[in-house]
Amino acid sequence: MDFTTKLEPFMEALGLTEEPMGIFYTDKTPATGFTPKPQICLSRLPEESDGEINWISCVLGKVRRARREKTAAYFDQEHYGCLGGAFFMGFKPYYEEFEPALISTGIPGKFEGEQFVDSPETGKAFYDGFEPPEATGQVLVIQPLSLFKENEQPELVVFFPDRTTMIGLNALTVFLTSDPEAVQIPFGVGCCGLISWPRKFLQQGKTKAVIGGFDINCLKYLKENELTYTIPFHLFLNMLEKWPKSMLGTKAWKRLKK
Repeated sequence: MDFTTKLEPFMEALGLTEEPMGIFYTDKTPATGFTPKPQICLSRLPEESDGEINWISCVLGKVRRARREKTAAYFDQEHYGCLGGAFFMGFKPYYEEFEPALISTGIPGKFEGEQFVDSPETGKAFYDGFEPPEATGQVLVIQPLSLFKENEQPELVVFFPDRTTMIGLNALTVFLTSDPEAVQIPFGVGCCGLISWPRKFLQQGKTKAVIGGFDINCLKYLKENELTYTIPFHLFLNMLEKWPKSMLGTKAWKRLKK
């Protein structure tokens, strides 16, 4: 897809030096890019699992490499990085028994809890109630927008903004949706904020932007003072068309950028 003529001035207005990435499901594996090492196919779990925590690589780790090389990061039934990622990407319909303890108080003698919530019971309530949308293709791909072909389009678009750019994106999202609650910061680990919550809102018919990147285990995969900002593709197209009419077109914004 050719966004060049509209994307470049939009990025300049926001102060972005890196193009956004598109997130989508497909049945075709990219010819190039980064993917986690193969593991037990999800269709054969838990029968063939050894019961250990399957934690090899983070989704955001592969996305970071794809950002650096301007290529794709992709995931599937055998290349999912970790079991938590497989759940939140919609490849696995159930969570592992250890995950509520992992995001809370941990299991003595096995692993330290992350203390995001106060107890395994609270963690279980979160997992039981979340239900990530199912994957709509065999492969999840996250790649720069410039890599999309004419007949392709992403489901979601993700930015990696600093504070100033975040201010601009937040203002533009509210301007275009006329919704003071259009920008959300729901709880979740890295891939949950990047992929699951945006897809969940979209599935509900809601046009929401989701700010993520608050999982301390994912901070090493983001630049300093950087977060994620994921929006539906249709909102992104609206941004490209109408940003000059918003705060981004004002003299006050231009002074702030300077």
